[in-house]
Amino acid sequence: MGCLTSWMLYVHRYTFGVLKPDIAEAYGLDNASLGYLDALFSVFYGGVQIPAGMLVDVVGADLFLTASIVTWSVGLALHAGAPAIGCLYAGRMLLGAGQSAVFASLGWLTRQWFHESVRTTIQGWLGVFFARFGGAATNILVATVMIGILGYGWQTVLIMLASSGLVLAGLFLIVVRNSPELHPRANQAEIDLVGLRDTTGKSEEKKTRPSYREMLRNCPKSVRVHVLLLCFAASFSTVADHIFSGWIPMFLKNAHGLSYKEMGIYSSLPLIGGAIGGVLGGFLNDKLAARRGRRQARRIMGTMGKGMAAVMLFIALFVKEDPYLFCILLGVVKIFADISLATRWGAITDMGGRFTATLFAFVNSFAIVVGILGSIIQGYMIPNDANNVAGWLPVLVLGFVCYCLCAICWACVDCTKQLSEGK
Repeated sequence: MGCLTSWMLYVHRYTFGVLKPDIAEAYGLDNASLGYLDALFSVFYGGVQIPAGMLVDVVGADLFLTASIVTWSVGLALHAGAPAIGCLYAGRMLLGAGQSAVFASLGWLTRQWFHESVRTTIQGWLGVFFARFGGAATNILVATVMIGILGYGWQTVLIMLASSGLVLAGLFLIVVRNSPELHPRANQAEIDLVGLRDTTGKSEEKKTRPSYREMLRNCPKSVRVHVLLLCFAASFSTVADHIFSGWIPMFLKNAHGLSYKEMGIYSSLPLIGGAIGGVLGGFLNDKLAARRGRRQARRIMGTMGKGMAAVMLFIALFVKEDPYLFCILLGVVKIFADISLATRWGAITDMGGRFTATLFAFVNSFAIVVGILGSIIQGYMIPNDANNVAGWLPVLVLGFVCYCLCAICWACVDCTKQLSEGK
Protein backbone atom coordinates (compact mmCIF):
# COMPACT_ATOMS: atom_id res chain seq x y z
CA MET A 1 0.00 0.00 0.00
CA GLY A 2 2.90 2.33 0.65
CA CYS A 3 4.23 1.76 -2.87
CA LEU A 4 0.78 2.33 -4.38
CA THR A 5 0.38 5.52 -2.36
CA SER A 6 3.77 6.78 -3.52
CA TRP A 7 2.88 5.93 -7.13
CA MET A 8 -0.48 7.71 -7.06
CA LEU A 9 0.90 10.74 -5.24
CA TYR A 10 3.24 11.40 -8.15
CA VAL A 11 0.59 10.68 -10.77
CA HIS A 12 -1.63 13.31 -9.20
CA ARG A 13 1.19 15.79 -8.63
CA TYR A 14 2.73 15.55 -12.10
CA THR A 15 -0.57 15.76 -13.95
CA PHE A 16 -0.41 19.54 -13.61
CA GLY A 17 2.90 19.63 -15.48
CA VAL A 18 1.52 17.49 -18.31
CA LEU A 19 -1.66 19.57 -18.63
CA LYS A 20 0.00 22.99 -18.33
CA PRO A 21 -0.63 23.97 -21.97
CA ASP A 22 -4.38 23.23 -21.67
CA ILE A 23 -4.68 24.74 -18.19
CA ALA A 24 -2.88 27.89 -19.33
CA GLU A 25 -5.25 28.25 -22.27
CA ALA A 26 -8.41 27.54 -20.25
CA TYR A 27 -7.55 29.99 -17.47
CA GLY A 28 -5.73 32.55 -19.62
CA LEU A 29 -2.35 32.19 -17.89
CA ASP A 30 1.18 33.02 -19.05
CA ASN A 31 4.37 31.13 -18.13
CA ALA A 32 5.14 33.38 -15.17
CA SER A 33 1.67 32.69 -13.75
CA LEU A 34 2.23 28.96 -14.14
CA GLY A 35 5.46 29.37 -12.18
CA TYR A 36 3.54 31.09 -9.38
CA LEU A 37 1.02 28.24 -9.34
CA ASP A 38 3.90 25.79 -8.92
CA ALA A 39 5.08 27.97 -6.05
CA LEU A 40 1.60 28.05 -4.49
CA PHE A 41 1.58 24.26 -4.34
CA SER A 42 5.03 24.35 -2.75
CA VAL A 43 4.00 26.94 -0.14
CA PHE A 44 1.31 24.65 1.23
CA TYR A 45 3.36 21.51 0.64
CA GLY A 46 6.18 22.98 2.71
CA GLY A 47 4.11 24.95 5.21
CA VAL A 48 2.30 21.89 6.53
CA GLN A 49 5.39 19.63 6.56
CA ILE A 50 6.75 20.27 10.04
CA PRO A 51 3.50 20.28 12.08
CA ALA A 52 2.27 17.27 10.12
CA GLY A 53 5.56 15.41 10.65
CA MET A 54 5.36 16.12 14.38
CA LEU A 55 1.80 14.81 14.41
CA VAL A 56 2.86 11.59 12.71
CA ASP A 57 5.63 11.05 15.28
CA VAL A 58 2.97 11.29 18.00
CA VAL A 59 -0.13 9.55 16.61
CA GLY A 60 1.26 7.35 13.84
CA ALA A 61 0.73 7.27 10.10
CA ASP A 62 -2.29 5.13 9.21
CA LEU A 63 -5.18 7.55 9.82
CA PHE A 64 -3.03 10.53 8.87
CA LEU A 65 -2.23 9.08 5.45
CA THR A 66 -5.87 8.20 4.80
CA ALA A 67 -6.90 11.81 5.44
CA SER A 68 -4.00 13.07 3.32
CA ILE A 69 -5.04 11.03 0.29
CA VAL A 70 -8.62 12.31 0.52
CA THR A 71 -7.42 15.92 0.83
CA TRP A 72 -5.08 15.88 -2.14
CA SER A 73 -7.61 14.02 -4.34
CA VAL A 74 -10.22 16.71 -3.72
CA GLY A 75 -7.57 19.30 -4.55
CA LEU A 76 -6.78 17.61 -7.85
CA ALA A 77 -10.46 17.60 -8.83
CA LEU A 78 -10.67 21.35 -8.21
CA HIS A 79 -8.05 21.93 -10.93
CA ALA A 80 -10.82 21.14 -13.42
CA GLY A 81 -12.95 24.13 -12.39
CA ALA A 82 -12.12 26.37 -15.37
CA PRO A 83 -12.78 29.17 -15.95
CA ALA A 84 -13.21 29.83 -12.18
CA ILE A 85 -9.64 30.75 -11.23
CA GLY A 86 -10.50 30.42 -7.53
CA CYS A 87 -10.99 26.68 -8.00
CA LEU A 88 -7.51 26.40 -9.46
CA TYR A 89 -5.98 28.29 -6.53
CA ALA A 90 -7.89 26.17 -4.00
CA GLY A 91 -6.87 23.03 -5.85
CA ARG A 92 -3.18 23.92 -5.71
CA MET A 93 -3.48 24.63 -1.98
CA LEU A 94 -5.27 21.38 -1.11
CA LEU A 95 -3.01 19.30 -3.34
CA GLY A 96 0.06 20.73 -1.63
CA ALA A 97 -1.31 20.43 1.91
CA GLY A 98 -2.59 16.91 1.35
CA GLN A 99 0.71 15.63 -0.03
CA SER A 100 2.90 17.53 2.43
CA ALA A 101 3.84 14.84 4.97
CA VAL A 102 3.10 11.70 2.97
CA PHE A 103 6.74 10.72 2.51
CA ALA A 104 7.53 11.61 6.12
CA SER A 105 4.72 9.24 7.11
CA LEU A 106 5.92 6.49 4.79
CA GLY A 107 9.45 6.90 6.14
CA TRP A 108 8.03 6.57 9.65
CA LEU A 109 6.24 3.37 8.63
CA THR A 110 9.41 1.84 7.18
CA ARG A 111 11.11 2.36 10.53
CA GLN A 112 8.26 0.52 12.26
CA TRP A 113 7.99 -2.34 9.78
CA PHE A 114 11.51 -3.09 8.46
CA HIS A 115 14.87 -3.93 9.99
CA GLU A 116 17.65 -1.39 9.46
CA SER A 117 19.70 -3.87 7.40
CA VAL A 118 17.18 -3.70 4.54
CA ARG A 119 15.42 -0.44 5.28
CA THR A 120 17.21 1.74 2.72
CA THR A 121 16.48 -0.79 -0.02
CA ILE A 122 12.80 -0.70 0.94
CA GLN A 123 12.87 3.09 0.99
CA GLY A 124 14.46 3.11 -2.45
CA TRP A 125 11.58 1.05 -3.83
CA LEU A 126 8.85 2.87 -1.92
CA GLY A 127 10.07 6.45 -1.90
CA VAL A 128 11.90 6.69 -5.21
CA PHE A 129 11.10 3.86 -7.64
CA PHE A 130 7.32 3.91 -7.28
CA ALA A 131 7.28 7.70 -6.98
CA ARG A 132 9.30 8.18 -10.16
CA PHE A 133 7.44 5.35 -11.86
CA GLY A 134 4.25 7.22 -10.99
CA GLY A 135 5.67 10.34 -12.58
CA ALA A 136 6.63 8.43 -15.71
CA ALA A 137 3.23 6.74 -15.81
CA THR A 138 1.57 10.16 -15.60
CA ASN A 139 3.05 11.33 -18.88
CA ILE A 140 2.14 8.11 -20.68
CA LEU A 141 -1.23 7.56 -18.98
CA VAL A 142 -2.48 11.14 -19.22
CA ALA A 143 -0.87 12.47 -22.40
CA THR A 144 -0.47 9.39 -24.58
CA VAL A 145 -3.37 7.15 -23.50
CA MET A 146 -6.18 9.20 -21.94
CA ILE A 147 -5.86 12.28 -24.17
CA GLY A 148 -3.90 11.12 -27.23
CA ILE A 149 -5.56 7.71 -27.78
CA LEU A 150 -8.86 7.69 -25.87
CA GLY A 151 -9.61 11.34 -26.59
CA TYR A 152 -10.72 12.40 -23.09
CA GLY A 153 -10.73 16.10 -22.31
CA TRP A 154 -8.26 17.37 -19.73
CA GLN A 155 -11.01 18.12 -17.19
CA THR A 156 -12.42 14.61 -17.48
CA VAL A 157 -8.93 13.22 -16.91
CA LEU A 158 -8.61 15.19 -13.68
CA ILE A 159 -11.95 13.98 -12.31
CA MET A 160 -11.14 10.36 -13.14
CA LEU A 161 -7.75 10.54 -11.45
CA ALA A 162 -9.20 12.24 -8.37
CA SER A 163 -11.82 9.49 -8.06
CA SER A 164 -9.10 6.84 -8.10
CA GLY A 165 -7.47 8.64 -5.18
CA LEU A 166 -10.62 8.35 -3.07
CA VAL A 167 -10.69 4.61 -3.76
CA LEU A 168 -7.06 4.35 -2.60
CA ALA A 169 -7.90 6.21 0.62
CA GLY A 170 -10.58 3.64 1.43
CA LEU A 171 -8.20 0.74 0.80
CA PHE A 172 -5.49 2.35 2.90
CA LEU A 173 -7.85 2.77 5.84
CA ILE A 174 -8.80 -0.91 5.70
CA VAL A 175 -5.35 -2.45 5.16
CA VAL A 176 -2.64 -0.36 6.87
CA ARG A 177 -1.70 -0.32 10.57
CA ASN A 178 1.02 1.67 12.33
CA SER A 179 3.12 -1.33 13.40
CA PRO A 180 3.26 -5.14 13.12
CA GLU A 181 1.87 -5.67 16.62
CA LEU A 182 -1.26 -3.71 15.67
CA HIS A 183 -1.89 -5.64 12.46
CA PRO A 184 -4.25 -8.62 12.81
CA ARG A 185 -2.29 -10.69 10.28
CA ALA A 186 1.17 -10.18 11.82
CA ASN A 187 2.42 -12.90 14.18
CA GLN A 188 5.01 -12.65 16.95
CA ALA A 189 7.76 -14.13 14.78
CA GLU A 190 7.26 -11.35 12.23
CA ILE A 191 7.23 -8.75 14.99
CA ASP A 192 10.50 -10.11 16.40
CA LEU A 193 12.05 -10.17 12.92
CA VAL A 194 11.86 -6.40 12.70
CA GLY A 195 14.24 -6.31 15.65
CA LEU A 196 13.00 -3.04 17.11
CA ARG A 197 10.38 -4.27 19.58
CA ASP A 198 10.57 -5.19 23.23
CA THR A 199 9.05 -8.35 24.76
CA THR A 200 5.74 -6.67 25.52
CA GLY A 201 5.22 -5.84 21.87
CA LYS A 202 5.46 -2.12 22.52
CA SER A 203 7.74 -0.02 20.40
CA GLU A 204 10.59 1.53 22.34
CA GLU A 205 10.22 4.56 20.18
CA LYS A 206 6.65 5.18 21.25
CA LYS A 207 7.43 5.25 24.97
CA THR A 208 8.56 8.86 24.69
CA ARG A 209 6.67 11.35 22.56
CA PRO A 210 8.97 13.71 20.66
CA SER A 211 8.47 17.41 20.16
CA TYR A 212 10.11 19.78 17.71
CA ARG A 213 11.52 21.84 20.62
CA GLU A 214 12.93 18.70 22.20
CA MET A 215 14.53 17.69 18.93
CA LEU A 216 16.32 21.04 18.67
CA ARG A 217 17.30 21.12 22.34
CA ASN A 218 18.93 17.69 22.13
CA CYS A 219 20.76 18.55 18.91
CA PRO A 220 24.39 19.75 19.40
CA LYS A 221 25.83 22.39 17.08
CA SER A 222 28.00 19.82 15.31
CA VAL A 223 24.89 17.83 14.42
CA ARG A 224 23.03 20.92 13.23
CA VAL A 225 25.76 21.57 10.66
CA HIS A 226 25.18 18.18 9.05
CA VAL A 227 21.40 18.60 9.18
CA LEU A 228 21.88 21.93 7.39
CA LEU A 229 24.09 20.31 4.75
CA LEU A 230 21.39 17.70 4.20
CA CYS A 231 18.84 20.50 3.85
CA PHE A 232 20.93 22.29 1.23
CA ALA A 233 21.51 19.05 -0.69
CA ALA A 234 17.75 18.44 -0.74
CA SER A 235 17.11 22.05 -1.79
CA PHE A 236 19.42 22.04 -4.79
CA SER A 237 17.99 18.68 -5.84
CA THR A 238 14.43 20.01 -5.58
CA VAL A 239 15.13 23.00 -7.82
CA ALA A 240 16.82 20.86 -10.47
CA ASP A 241 14.24 18.07 -10.38
CA HIS A 242 11.33 20.45 -10.86
CA ILE A 243 12.60 21.16 -14.36
CA PHE A 244 11.87 17.55 -15.34
CA SER A 245 8.39 17.36 -13.83
CA GLY A 246 7.23 20.93 -14.32
CA TRP A 247 8.66 22.09 -17.64
CA ILE A 248 10.02 19.30 -19.86
CA PRO A 249 6.51 18.28 -21.08
CA MET A 250 5.87 21.88 -22.15
CA PHE A 251 9.36 22.09 -23.69
CA LEU A 252 8.62 19.06 -25.86
CA LYS A 253 5.11 20.15 -26.84
CA ASN A 254 5.72 23.85 -27.44
CA ALA A 255 9.39 24.15 -28.39
CA HIS A 256 9.55 20.96 -30.48
CA GLY A 257 5.91 20.62 -31.50
CA LEU A 258 5.48 17.03 -30.31
CA SER A 259 1.93 15.68 -30.16
CA TYR A 260 0.46 14.55 -26.85
CA LYS A 261 1.12 10.94 -27.85
CA GLU A 262 4.82 11.57 -28.47
CA MET A 263 5.25 14.03 -25.62
CA GLY A 264 3.83 11.57 -23.11
CA ILE A 265 6.29 8.87 -24.12
CA TYR A 266 9.48 10.94 -24.35
CA SER A 267 8.82 13.14 -21.32
CA SER A 268 8.45 9.95 -19.28
CA LEU A 269 12.03 8.81 -20.01
CA PRO A 270 13.67 11.00 -17.33
CA LEU A 271 11.17 9.74 -14.77
CA ILE A 272 11.75 6.13 -15.75
CA GLY A 273 15.44 6.80 -15.26
CA GLY A 274 14.64 8.20 -11.83
CA ALA A 275 12.75 5.05 -10.90
CA ILE A 276 15.75 2.92 -11.88
CA GLY A 277 18.07 5.19 -9.93
CA GLY A 278 15.91 4.90 -6.84
CA VAL A 279 16.11 1.12 -6.77
CA LEU A 280 19.85 1.14 -7.49
CA GLY A 281 20.42 3.76 -4.82
CA GLY A 282 18.65 1.80 -2.11
CA PHE A 283 20.37 -1.48 -2.99
CA LEU A 284 23.85 0.03 -3.37
CA ASN A 285 23.49 2.02 -0.15
CA ASP A 286 22.75 -1.09 1.90
CA LYS A 287 25.58 -3.07 0.26
CA LEU A 288 28.12 -0.28 0.61
CA ALA A 289 27.06 0.47 4.19
CA ALA A 290 27.71 -3.16 5.14
CA ARG A 291 31.28 -2.85 3.82
CA ARG A 292 32.28 0.77 4.43
CA GLY A 293 29.86 1.96 7.10
CA ARG A 294 26.86 4.24 6.72
CA ARG A 295 28.80 7.52 6.75
CA GLN A 296 31.00 6.59 3.79
CA ALA A 297 28.13 4.88 1.98
CA ARG A 298 25.88 7.96 2.12
CA ARG A 299 28.71 10.31 1.11
CA ILE A 300 29.88 8.18 -1.80
CA MET A 301 26.42 7.48 -3.21
CA GLY A 302 25.18 11.05 -2.78
CA THR A 303 28.27 12.69 -4.25
CA MET A 304 28.67 10.21 -7.09
CA GLY A 305 24.97 10.32 -7.98
CA LYS A 306 24.60 14.09 -8.21
CA GLY A 307 28.07 14.56 -9.68
CA MET A 308 27.40 12.18 -12.56
CA ALA A 309 23.94 13.71 -13.05
CA ALA A 310 25.63 17.09 -13.55
CA VAL A 311 28.07 15.62 -16.08
CA MET A 312 25.32 13.94 -18.10
CA LEU A 313 23.10 17.03 -18.06
CA PHE A 314 26.01 19.12 -19.33
CA ILE A 315 26.41 16.68 -22.25
CA ALA A 316 22.65 16.76 -22.92
CA LEU A 317 22.72 20.54 -23.35
CA PHE A 318 24.56 20.08 -26.64
CA VAL A 319 21.78 17.95 -28.17
CA LYS A 320 18.70 19.85 -26.98
CA GLU A 321 17.73 20.52 -30.61
CA ASP A 322 17.02 16.79 -30.98
CA PRO A 323 14.13 16.09 -28.57
CA TYR A 324 14.44 12.31 -28.80
CA LEU A 325 18.16 12.03 -28.04
CA PHE A 326 17.82 14.81 -25.48
CA CYS A 327 15.17 12.91 -23.52
CA ILE A 328 17.18 9.67 -23.66
CA LEU A 329 20.13 11.50 -22.11
CA LEU A 330 17.83 13.05 -19.50
CA GLY A 331 16.83 9.51 -18.57
CA VAL A 332 20.49 8.76 -17.84
CA VAL A 333 20.75 12.02 -15.89
CA LYS A 334 17.90 10.94 -13.63
CA ILE A 335 19.33 7.46 -13.04
CA PHE A 336 22.30 9.11 -11.37
CA ALA A 337 20.35 11.97 -9.79
CA ASP A 338 17.82 9.75 -8.03
CA ILE A 339 20.42 7.39 -6.61
CA SER A 340 20.88 10.12 -4.02
CA LEU A 341 17.16 10.29 -3.20
CA ALA A 342 17.28 6.84 -1.64
CA THR A 343 20.51 8.02 0.01
CA ARG A 344 18.64 10.97 1.51
CA TRP A 345 15.93 8.71 2.92
CA GLY A 346 18.61 6.53 4.49
CA ALA A 347 20.53 9.49 5.92
CA ILE A 348 17.41 11.00 7.47
CA THR A 349 16.50 7.68 9.07
CA ASP A 350 20.09 7.32 10.35
CA MET A 351 20.14 10.81 11.84
CA GLY A 352 16.54 11.10 12.95
CA GLY A 353 16.05 8.08 15.21
CA ARG A 354 12.73 8.53 16.99
CA PHE A 355 12.47 11.97 15.37
CA THR A 356 12.54 10.47 11.86
CA ALA A 357 9.23 11.88 10.60
CA THR A 358 9.94 15.28 12.16
CA LEU A 359 13.41 15.45 10.61
CA PHE A 360 12.08 14.28 7.25
CA ALA A 361 9.47 17.04 7.37
CA PHE A 362 12.07 19.63 8.43
CA VAL A 363 14.46 18.75 5.59
CA ASN A 364 11.61 18.68 3.08
CA SER A 365 10.24 22.02 4.31
CA PHE A 366 13.65 23.65 3.98
CA ALA A 367 14.00 22.28 0.45
CA ILE A 368 10.50 23.38 -0.47
CA VAL A 369 11.14 26.98 0.59
CA VAL A 370 14.11 27.05 -1.76
CA GLY A 371 12.05 25.18 -4.36
CA ILE A 372 9.36 27.87 -4.21
CA LEU A 373 11.91 30.47 -5.25
CA GLY A 374 13.20 28.09 -7.89
CA SER A 375 9.72 27.59 -9.36
CA ILE A 376 9.13 31.33 -9.64
CA ILE A 377 12.56 31.96 -11.16
CA GLN A 378 12.07 29.14 -13.66
CA GLY A 379 8.72 30.61 -14.70
CA TYR A 380 10.45 33.87 -15.61
CA MET A 381 13.37 32.08 -17.30
CA ILE A 382 11.07 30.24 -19.74
CA PRO A 383 10.91 32.33 -22.94
CA ASN A 384 7.63 34.02 -23.87
CA ASP A 385 8.18 32.57 -27.31
CA ALA A 386 7.93 29.03 -25.97
CA ASN A 387 8.80 27.43 -29.33
CA ASN A 388 12.29 28.96 -29.16
CA VAL A 389 14.49 25.98 -28.23
CA ALA A 390 17.57 28.11 -27.55
CA GLY A 391 15.56 30.23 -25.13
CA TRP A 392 15.21 27.25 -22.79
CA LEU A 393 18.99 27.01 -22.24
CA PRO A 394 19.12 29.17 -19.05
CA VAL A 395 16.69 26.99 -17.11
CA LEU A 396 18.59 23.85 -18.16
CA VAL A 397 21.90 25.40 -17.06
CA LEU A 398 20.26 26.16 -13.72
CA GLY A 399 19.64 22.44 -13.29
CA PHE A 400 23.30 21.68 -14.03
CA VAL A 401 24.52 24.20 -11.44
CA CYS A 402 22.14 22.85 -8.79
CA TYR A 403 23.36 19.28 -9.30
CA CYS A 404 26.97 20.44 -8.87
CA LEU A 405 26.16 22.23 -5.61
CA CYS A 406 24.21 19.23 -4.37
CA ALA A 407 27.19 16.93 -4.96
CA ILE A 408 29.41 19.25 -2.92
CA CYS A 409 26.97 19.14 0.00
CA TRP A 410 26.80 15.34 -0.05
CA ALA A 411 30.59 15.13 0.12
CA CYS A 412 30.42 16.75 3.56
CA VAL A 413 27.36 15.09 5.17
CA ASP A 414 27.97 12.79 8.15
CA CYS A 415 24.83 10.73 8.74
CA THR A 416 26.24 9.18 11.93
CA LYS A 417 25.58 12.49 13.72
CA GLN A 418 22.25 11.72 15.39
CA LEU A 419 19.74 14.22 16.73
CA SER A 420 19.62 12.45 20.09
CA GLU A 421 23.36 12.98 20.68
CA GLY A 422 24.06 15.10 23.65
CA LYS A 423 21.03 13.93 25.54
